[in-house]
Amino acid sequence: MAIEIIDLYAGYRRGDFILRGVNMVIQGDAIILGPNGSGKTTLLRTIVGITVSKKGMILIDGLDVESIRGRPGLISTNLPEVIISSRLPVKHVASFYLDLTSGDFNYFKDLVSRLGSVEVLEKRYHELSAGLKKIVLNTLAIATRARYILLDEPFENLDPARRVAVLREILDSPGVKVVDTHATWLIKSLPEWDVYLMVEGLIYGPLKPRELEELKVSTSPVEDAVLQIKLKVGEVYLSRSTGTPLSSLESLDKLYEVLTWRY
Repeated sequence: MAIEIIDLYAGYRRGDFILRGVNMVIQGDAIILGPNGSGKTTLLRTIVGITVSKKGMILIDGLDVESIRGRPGLISTNLPEVIISSRLPVKHVASFYLDLTSGDFNYFKDLVSRLGSVEVLEKRYHELSAGLKKIVLNTLAIATRARYILLDEPFENLDPARRVAVLREILDSPGVKVVDTHATWLIKSLPEWDVYLMVEGLIYGPLKPRELEELKVSTSPVEDAVLQIKLKVGEVYLSRSTGTPLSSLESLDKLYEVLTWRY
């Protein structure tokens, strides 16, 4: 059981690629960690078939994703494109969506009531705050009970208490979870997950969180480099001996500042 990505290029205009030769195999729960604009959302969008222009191959459990797109129970996501444009209340849109995906509507109602409020079900999606929209999208993805759950910045716009509650539901969900984020606090909460770094459309890893926390960022070559990251303007190195500790950065947006300051 795996998502295998082979030499993937993808973007939104033909020939203008955001992902630039991504190769990775996701066999278990994974974090894709990178600065804003690094290609994380594009990667998830490409896996579920939303991205317009691509070349390369994506295999789900050994089958080309193009041949199994739309199969209920296989892949779910919290990307907002899954919400059908409608003026109906959230409960009706969710009921329709979960019926199509063989999901669990009662589970969805329970999650939304606990993580947001029961009133959310009666409101229209466009009437919700940014935080409640994220909760609706997260809980829709989880309630499908799909084999693979792809979550794009699932903690964005959530207060600390709701972040903890959402994280607990993600951990309790069956199947393989793939979470993309720029927030480094998450890796400390998921010590057994695989972590991939994504910078400028390229993937590096996987590493375990405990390995990543030991690493430092250097803009000069070091002998014990664990990862060498290629930028459009040069290269940087992650090692255990030299540079700025990754653990000191609360966001990978700050990491990008460290990576590029000398250029």
